[in-house]
Amino acid sequence: MKHLTLTALAGLLSLSAFGQNRMVLVEHFTQASCGPCASQNPALKTLLDANPTKVVALKYQVSWPGYDPMYLQNPTEVDARVQFYGVTGVPNSVMDGSGPGSPGTIVTQSTIDNRYNTTAPLNITASHQWTPGYDSIQIGVFIANAGSTTVTSGAAGSLKLHVAIVEQEINYPSAPGSNGETSFYQVMRKMVPNQSGTALADTWTGGQTQMLSFKVAAPAYLANLNEVSIVAFIQDNQGKSVLNAAKTTPQVISGLPDLGVTGFTAATAGLCNGSTTPTMTIKNEGSLAITSAVVGYSINGGTPVTQNWTGNLAAGATASVSFPQVTLPAGANSIVGTVSAPNGTGDYNGMNNMSAPVLAAVLNNTPTPAPYMQDMESAAFNEIPSDFIMTYNTSDAPLVTVVSKANVNGLTYELGGYGQSPKSLMVDFYTMAAGDQASLITPKVGGITANHKLRFQHAYASYAGEADGLKVFVSTNCGASWTNIFDKAGTALATAPNATSRFFPQPTQWYPNEISLASYAGQEVLFKFECNSAYGNNLWLDNVHVGTNAMGENELELSKAHIYPNPARDAVKVLVAAVEAGDASVQVFNLNGQLVLSASEAIAAGTNELNLNVAGLANGIYTVKVAMSDRVETLRFTVQH
Repeated sequence: MKHLTLTALAGLLSLSAFGQNRMVLVEHFTQASCGPCASQNPALKTLLDANPTKVVALKYQVSWPGYDPMYLQNPTEVDARVQFYGVTGVPNSVMDGSGPGSPGTIVTQSTIDNRYNTTAPLNITASHQWTPGYDSIQIGVFIANAGSTTVTSGAAGSLKLHVAIVEQEINYPSAPGSNGETSFYQVMRKMVPNQSGTALADTWTGGQTQMLSFKVAAPAYLANLNEVSIVAFIQDNQGKSVLNAAKTTPQVISGLPDLGVTGFTAATAGLCNGSTTPTMTIKNEGSLAITSAVVGYSINGGTPVTQNWTGNLAAGATASVSFPQVTLPAGANSIVGTVSAPNGTGDYNGMNNMSAPVLAAVLNNTPTPAPYMQDMESAAFNEIPSDFIMTYNTSDAPLVTVVSKANVNGLTYELGGYGQSPKSLMVDFYTMAAGDQASLITPKVGGITANHKLRFQHAYASYAGEADGLKVFVSTNCGASWTNIFDKAGTALATAPNATSRFFPQPTQWYPNEISLASYAGQEVLFKFECNSAYGNNLWLDNVHVGTNAMGENELELSKAHIYPNPARDAVKVLVAAVEAGDASVQVFNLNGQLVLSASEAIAAGTNELNLNVAGLANGIYTVKVAMSDRVETLRFTVQH
């Protein structure tokens, strides 16, 4: 870089007289599961679109932080550019080799204009042409030193020509990752001949030119041949500076048909009936009449069920296709409709050949006899218990997953209820957008008597007062209708103080819930835990239990007392589970052993909640003793006004 700069510096002013034109190269690193990318990419697109004569854009879909199918289609060449620039996070942008950095800092109208107005040492133009059959691309690149000043590379062999096959726009029927983006722009699909580029001469004298040509097979994973263009740029690897760039315009594909899926349904009669008759609507999205195709669907990514379709679809026309009835397996099913081989040939736009996933949750219609227990221990990270199903109101599955301390860097305590077991289930309100809703539905439970209760524990802290909510419903008709039996949100749901970092509950920050099922005696029931996000903080659930007695659960110690919130400001709640009814004596002592509060309350057999007003206590650490007929419990808490 230094050598190139020093050599060319003297001639920069005079070079402009020879009409050397610069196009600014913006390389952008992004990802389909990156939340900040989804929020920042639209502004970057608007800026780039406003500068079509100044900017060439090239975007790389990288491997982190989550799933991205575009990265998986060409990981080696993407990784090479990531490593070349030392990119460690997304979104990140590089302009003419300078960066990486925040897109809003690296790429602005001012930085574009400043770079565009800097004379380019070399000219570059590019062209491309599809071969007959659209299976290969012929690419031509012309490079010239139109000035009189010699241009020299920064080091021997460091001057490279890079050529990329790009799709100007890729549109998915539903978000392929977790950030909600469905449209992606200027996506790098293939480097030609590879990520290393093509070596150029180290020295370019005034008037020197070179024509390079490449013929490359079209990658099978290209989404839409109508969106294919070429980006070419000259880069000095010694300092990473990009000398100039060029792009081509996509060509209209007229010799291939385009058949798409515009609708797909696979409705079931209820949560416990998996019978469905899939139906699909297909549409001729191209200009050629379509007389045949292969249509089908797949369940949970399994082997497609296909059948031949024949007809006569003119441009823009649609047709409805029905499939034989099928019974879906128990669990959360994802069904996708597909089309292929229109007129027995290839389809130039592969992105409309698949429907958005249709979700169909099916429960086992055979009830599980009470007592029923789900302690979350059998589920792996990033999963929910296998006997639960989840429904949600967003296009992307919210993050609801079983978590243990092993999944959290630096966590030293167990995440199961009361710290008594390794695992519990996290509802990620910290990430889920306000208004997002996820519902967890239990198996059908039978053998309910008047003595049965639904028990579960939860832990929750708001971020800054947001009213994330939890509702619990019961159904006696397998989800055809629901009755609300639990409803808490915000402060009523909280078991810990607000937290601006992700909330991971400590053992003392759990709360036991107990709901009588006496009115459902003799019926088969299922329960729905409806989690409503206000974009606050994590909600945790554990030990969902339907039974007559909370004692004897191997991982619960409900006989122990628990206190929350801790630290407290004005009030604390002491939770005790008594073996029998009686009186409980409550005493609060400061660190000097002085009694500062005392109370006596009648308690019932089972879980009791004792409320203490600590607004009058000074900041500090206190001990509370709860004496019951069978034992004395001692707890510590902190007052922090």
